[in-house]
Amino acid sequence: MRPEEIQIVGGGLSGCEAALTLSRLGHKVELWEMRPQRAPPAHSGDRLAELVCSNSFKGLGMASAHGLAKEELAVLGSALLPIAFASRVAAGESLAIDRDKFSGNVEAAIAAEPNIVVRREECVTIDPDRWTLLAPGPLASDALMQALSNLVGGTRLSFFDAIAPIVESDSLDWDHCWKANRWDKGDGADFINCSLDRPTYDAFVEGLRTADAVEPKPFEPKELFEGCLPIEEMARRGPETLRHGPMRPIGLDDPKTGRRPWAVLQLRSENDACTLFNLVGCQTRLKWGEQKRLFGLIPALANAEFVRLGSMHRNSFVESPVVLNRDFSLKAAPKVFLAGQITGAEGYTEALATGWYAAQQMHARLTTDSDRPLSVDCALGSLVHFLTNPRPEDAPVFQPMNINYGLLPDPVFPEGARKKDKGLKKKLQAEAALAAAREWIQAD
Repeated sequence: MRPEEIQIVGGGLSGCEAALTLSRLGHKVELWEMRPQRAPPAHSGDRLAELVCSNSFKGLGMASAHGLAKEELAVLGSALLPIAFASRVAAGESLAIDRDKFSGNVEAAIAAEPNIVVRREECVTIDPDRWTLLAPGPLASDALMQALSNLVGGTRLSFFDAIAPIVESDSLDWDHCWKANRWDKGDGADFINCSLDRPTYDAFVEGLRTADAVEPKPFEPKELFEGCLPIEEMARRGPETLRHGPMRPIGLDDPKTGRRPWAVLQLRSENDACTLFNLVGCQTRLKWGEQKRLFGLIPALANAEFVRLGSMHRNSFVESPVVLNRDFSLKAAPKVFLAGQITGAEGYTEALATGWYAAQQMHARLTTDSDRPLSVDCALGSLVHFLTNPRPEDAPVFQPMNINYGLLPDPVFPEGARKKDKGLKKKLQAEAALAAAREWIQAD
């Protein structure tokens, strides 16, 4: 088999984006999709690029990082983005689509490519010597996951998300929080500590106990690990549970008062730039509106901007910072690339972006024997950096991430500009991102 004949496993958004991209770059592609031979529990049909959870690709316009990502993908030449716009339905400032029309149009585009052969069968093995792109989605088959586990090591593969919310650090109210480690241990102040007095804590706990939660899907586990309970479940065990668990205040005296608060919510850095912080111990199944309402009771988070809200659901993904190179190839098998949810990239737009990126990197490797990284100034480049950049040993457990402005580096502000002007900051970040994307294209 010639090296340019590429196997792509998974006919979802990432797999179809990658197949069309590689085909149009001159490569022959075998696109494997196990439906209808085997149907994952969340799917109802057998078309390629079937959208399951929602019909929305989220926001348009530069105010949204997802909008910026779409502008980048348009510059970079995404194959599926024009199909999404051609399948659009009215949804205000969001890109929502007619699911049937979209999947039908994707299938038509795939069928029109003479370089693509679609194989409707389950892939159960991975040949490390064959150029392969794996894009199986969050509900990948057991056989394929076992094959991937054999390549990367079982401890580097997860099958269940337990995600805590993430906030932007510059949206916190610093009158009600401070940086410190418990008992001032360590060389620095790694955590942000958000204080709660007793009335606030009691209201927070009561709210957790009665808030609306998302019910697990029939195919998701009902029993949870004791060490990974949703915060609302911990609250139901008693009013003092959180104070003696993730919100214990011991060793965290508030420097503003010199006293120990009634309770403390700790935030831990999520990225090396320390612009994003996750809420420690706050994995949750609460509905997103409830999360914003309840965490907003905590004074330091009253006006917090959430770049990701919590969730707990079945999901297959690798520990990307450990197992992936920056071109999305496996360190253990450099001819095998990953794309989509399996990389830890969360969302539809991210699926298109990572499918495009992995395809472009594979093409670069096949034609020049090197990769073509995107600048971290790009929304996609910043996401790739987050997913593949090695993390410190004491970093939080790796969890999936979506594209957001908090991943982008701080811009260069004009002289005299207010650096706390968030609108200006995003505008400058967006301009730098699109300039970097155009530079990447022009260098081709």
